[in-house]
This record gives sequence, structure tokens and C-alpha cells, in this order.
Amino acid sequence: MKSILLLLASCLVWGAAAPAAAATPAKKVLLVLASRNYLESEYQNTRRALEDAGIAVAVASDAASATGYSFGEIKADLLISQANAADYAAIAVIGGYGAKDLLWEHAGLRSLLQGAYAQGRIIAALCAAPPVLANAGLLKGLKATMWPDPKWIATLEAGGARYVDEPVVTEGRIITGKNPAAAPAFGERLARAVNQGS
Repeated sequence: MKSILLLLASCLVWGAAAPAAAATPAKKVLLVLASRNYLESEYQNTRRALEDAGIAVAVASDAASATGYSFGEIKADLLISQANAADYAAIAVIGGYGAKDLLWEHAGLRSLLQGAYAQGRIIAALCAAPPVLANAGLLKGLKATMWPDPKWIATLEAGGARYVDEPVVTEGRIITGKNPAAAPAFGERLARAVNQGS
């Protein structure tokens, strides 16, 4: 009887400790897409690199679905406003002209990224999306790259970033990518950072 009570007690102690493990973010990355004119190749190549590395992916947008330049809508898993930074090891914003129109000044996304960074998560942005990070105050004094449009670079630099003409740039827990051609390397760099941090 004594041994049964000890066994039950140990199970209760183990069960009480189990929720603490759930507080650690799983190997999951949130990809953020503008609801229109996101760049499909950037999304596909980044997602492929993450999934090939064994990392789960969820998609958030400013609307229930997102449409790229050349093919039909994809359904978002959640709205940006529903995302919880604690659920993800990293958050990455995908480029395309829609990122400029819909995400650069998106207050909810800005708040999500600031919260994620404060919690020690990895933050990434590709092509037209790095000004989102600059506008969130996350690039002050850091090197970053993006699509080489002079006006867009001016927005990046107005947020305190130092623009560099490189395919992918890593500064601590922040990763930026230059253009669609850099998307595979961007995805691989992001996957490596997530796996090294887990």
C-alpha cells in the first residue's frame, strides 16, 4: 500500500511539473503575409526551408486570406491580432508590395514583434518587409538589408538601421533578407537560428 501511495504521489508531482514545459515555445514559426500582393516565391521558399528543417509553420495575415501576385488565395491560420508571441520561436514577415501598403504601419503587427523580441524570440523580415521592423524600433543601430529601392531604404534608415547590400544579414536575433533570390538562404538562416535556439 505504501509503495502504491508513493507511486501516486510521484505521478502527481510529475503532472504538476508538466505545464512548465509547455511554456517553452515549440519549434514553430509564424509567417506574416499581407492579405494582398505578398510575394509567393518568398513565402514558398521560406516555408520549405523551415519545414525541411523539421519546423512547424503557421500563417498570419491582416485578413482571413492572402492573395499573391500570380495565384489564388491561401487561407491564413489566424489574424495578426490573434497571434500570441509566446507560441512561436520566431516571427518572420514576408515581402511583396503588399507589405509596404498593409504591414509597414500595422499597429498590431508592430506590437506583436516588439513583444516577441522582448520575450527573446527571433524576428525576421524579407525584401519589402524590413521597414516593419524599423518602424517597430527593432533595428536601431543594427545592420539590415532589404529590396534596394532608395525610398524604401530611407524608411529603413529613418528607423535607425544601417542598410547593407547583402543577401541575408543576421544581427543577434534579427534576420533580414534582400530580395526573392535571397529567400532560400533567408529561410535556411532562419531555420538554423530556430533549431540552435531550441
